Formats: sequence, C-alpha cells, structure tokens
Amino acid sequence: MQTSIAVDRLTRDRAAKRAKAERLPLAAVVRLLLNDYADGHLSIVVRTFAEPIDVDARTQKKMDTVTAQWRATMKA
Repeated sequence: MQTSIAVDRLTRDRAAKRAKAERLPLAAVVRLLLNDYADGHLSIVVRTFAEPIDVDARTQKKMDTVTAQWRATMKA
C-alpha cells in the first residue's frame, strides 16, 4: 500500500537536506517517524498559551458560571 502525505515545501526541503547529510532516504525518515508514533515511542504534544484579558466583575461572574456548568457536564 502506498500513501501520499502532504508536507509544505520548506519542511520537506529542510528534512530532505538533513536526511541527505545523514545518508538516509527521506522516505526512511518518514517511515521511522510513523513507526515510532504507532508504537508509542513518539508523542506529539500541543500546548496553547493564552494571554490574560481584564474583564469587569459582572463578565467574570458570568464566565465563572458558564465554566462551572461546562465542568458539570464533563463529570456526567
């Protein structure tokens, strides 16, 4: 089975350059990464960073109420 994977040109070129320097075919790098991911040896973590926003007391109370309601649905 063959699968096509879309990768932006910059990423592909950078990876190909490093793979070539290490005398590896780019396909081997992709295969190693996919195997490690499938076997649980590679994890992908996404982190988000939010900037605090100043809000008035009324808005904060409403946001707290909505958050509490949402959390209650997660426990059910």
